[in-house]
Amino acid sequence: MPIPRMLVRRLSVALLTLGLLGAPGALGGQTDPPDTLSPQLTAMAGTGLKLTECEKRMQTLGTMLGQAGYVSRHAHLGADAVMTALWCHPQRHTTVVAFSGWQASDNAFSAAEMAGQLGWNEFLPLP
Repeated sequence: MPIPRMLVRRLSVALLTLGLLGAPGALGGQTDPPDTLSPQLTAMAGTGLKLTECEKRMQTLGTMLGQAGYVSRHAHLGADAVMTALWCHPQRHTTVVAFSGWQASDNAFSAAEMAGQLGWNEFLPLP
């Protein structure tokens, strides 16, 4: 009776796979740390912004991250008029990166929290 044994084995493997894929953090999947800032960062995102609005959001973000224990690592205004800023949290091993348009009008702002300590060189374009 090899068919029932094969069926039980396949069913067991399928159930185990579904259980692992459904568990948070299983198989190296990322989960948000308990004190995640993702909801606040998402709320700050916007498009069609004026330069003053982007400056204010960048300043607010810097203050919020400083209070949460993040350290500013780098900020750069590129030739494409996009401000890129990077903050890291040494104990939680997370990084926040923000992108903001830096023109008089019609700018976009976004920020994201990522697991790990990302370096500035990881945002440089490759030739």
